[in-house]
Order: sequence, then C-alpha cells, then structure tokens
Amino acid sequence: MPAPTSSPEYIKIRHAHRQFTTPEGCSINALDDISLSIAQSEFITLLGPSGCGKTTLLKIVAGFESLDSGDILLDGQSIIHQPAHKRPVNTVFQSYALFPHMTVGDNVGYGLDIARVNKTERNKRVAEALDMVGLAGIEKRLPSQLSGGQQQRVALARAIINRPKLLLLDEPLSALDKNLRLKMQLELKNLQTELGICFIFVTHDQEEALTMSDRIVVLNGGKIEQVGTPDAIYHTPQTQFVANFIGESNLFEGTVINKTENGIDVNCNGLVIHSQDTSHEVGDDVELLLRPEHLSLTPITDQESPQAQLTMKLTQTVFIGSDYQLHGVLKNGIALSALTRKTNQPLIKGNEISLYYQISALHTIPPENKYNKGRI
Repeated sequence: MPAPTSSPEYIKIRHAHRQFTTPEGCSINALDDISLSIAQSEFITLLGPSGCGKTTLLKIVAGFESLDSGDILLDGQSIIHQPAHKRPVNTVFQSYALFPHMTVGDNVGYGLDIARVNKTERNKRVAEALDMVGLAGIEKRLPSQLSGGQQQRVALARAIINRPKLLLLDEPLSALDKNLRLKMQLELKNLQTELGICFIFVTHDQEEALTMSDRIVVLNGGKIEQVGTPDAIYHTPQTQFVANFIGESNLFEGTVINKTENGIDVNCNGLVIHSQDTSHEVGDDVELLLRPEHLSLTPITDQESPQAQLTMKLTQTVFIGSDYQLHGVLKNGIALSALTRKTNQPLIKGNEISLYYQISALHTIPPENKYNKGRI
C-alpha cells in the first residue's frame, strides 16, 4: 500500500448545498454552504444532533444523494457525477446489511465476486481482510451465528476488501452494548491507522467522537459550527452551541466592567469573574465557560495559574463511583455543576460549599460567534 499523503485537501468539499422539501411544503437546508478539507490518512468525525446534516453529507460523498450546488473532489478529481458503485468509496452502515443466507466468507468476498476476481486471489484477500479485523478462520459461519460485534467486524472486512480510498461509517457502533462499543472504538481507530486511509465517521455521541477522531466537525442546522481536534473542540469551543453540545458546561453571561494587562473583570448578574483573556474591551458582552471537572472542593496546589473561589448552595449530590456530581446555585441565582473526587467534607443538601478553580481554566466564547454567526 502506498504511503498516505499529508495533503489536507485529499478530499475537498466545496460550498455543498442540499435542500429538501417537507410534506408540508416547507424547504429545509440540510446542507447550507458546507466547505471542508480532509487529509488522506485522517480519521474525521461528523458530529451533531439529529437533523444537523451529518448523514446527508455522508450520503452525498458516498453517491447515495446528490448536491443541489457545490462540488466534491477526491484526490483532485470531482466525483459528483460518478454513480455510487463507481466511486472509490465504501460505506459501513448502522445495520451492517449482511446477507443472512451467505456465509461470512461470501459476504466479505461479495464485491470481489462482482468484480470477477479469480478464486485464488479472492480467497486470499477474504482471509487477509478477516484476519485484519480479528476474525480469521470463521469464513464458513452464517451471520446469525455471530455476535453483534462480530457482525460489525464482518461488515468492516467487506468494506475494506476492495481497498477503497475512503471509508464512510454511518453510526456503525450505535447498536452495540456499552462495553463492546468501547472496545470497538479502539479497534476501529487501530484499523484506520493500520490501513492508512481516510475514515469519515458519523455519530451523535460526543464521547465516541472525542475518543476516536483526529478532527471533529460539529454540525448544527446544516452549517459547520466548528472544526478542530478533540482537545480544541472540548476546551476551546467557538460557539455556545459547541460548548453545550460537547460535554457539560457552566456558562456565565456578563459584561466586561474592567480591563488590565492581566485580563478582564466580567459582571455576571452581580458576580464578578476574572478572566485572563485580554481580547475584549470594557462594555463588551462576553460568555465564560467553566467545565465541571475544573472545580475542586479543596484549594488547588498547582499554582501556575491564580485560583478563584465560588460559594454554592448544594441542591443535589450524585455519586458515580470515584467521583461526585455536585449541583447547586450561586448566591446570584446562577446554576453551577461540579465534578469532584470523594472528600471528607460533608455534602449535605442545603449547605453552602466552597469550590475552587484555576482562572486559566476559564474559556471565553468569542462574542461574534455567540449567536452562531460567522460559522466556519
């Protein structure tokens, strides 16, 4: 297999637009001027709620749907006029779509049979594909004799046996139980690394996207809200939607009332919060993000960043193993959530507790994107 290129434009989606008409006669922009570049060996995830456009975009790349306008280039060549069966792309569906009357070997080798590959070569490649997904030696079994995880791997083997340039995966793990799903996430990522080809993965599961992806594309209402690494998407969301959709968030809306060379002071409904962000001016409306895990019941020993304290009236405590989820209300009425380790401090409903955080953990959502303007 040739070494993958590092070009960020191996797949290039240009101004993709797709509109649907509802039974009521309304028009919906499933894709609204989507532009995106993807590298050859990249694992990229399309993430968003139902109806955001992620599956529509995947189907258009696969050739199962058409664009109203725009273009899709694969390795520099437009593919929008190629039928699905002629595109160097394979798709793994949520339902796996295995032929129940065929053996595993026949399911995996079906594409080679259609291409009339000679029997010796065909059997060799079937064995190689099954070995790659950890299912060597089960060629003669039927799909009904396999577990859900094994069926998913058979579907993967069938998808990769034709050596596609691009593999599309439409929520292929959603039907699996939690433990198997976690295991398959790691196996899929390892497989993608071994194959060295591009995977475009569709999911609405935030943890799945953070675990597997090189980059995440967050979609909302047919538009791209943000593109970035899992770390950037989680820690530095660029819109309120991304902050709320990825993980739990404490969001503080307020107005800048003071600015120094060290940062800004933001009045959030009577609570003044200091941020080290110096990109805003006095009078600006801003929004501050503080993740629950950045709050601690004890002062933080790492003094690389100044720390601050919040006093919260505890309304609910949820024990989740080694951690506690704490929910409460600040004195100004703002709700707050914290995720903290077990402590000797009594956690009694109605009590006031002190929570500490490093000021550097605060992230300011850019005001120009606060209302989902200027999406990438």
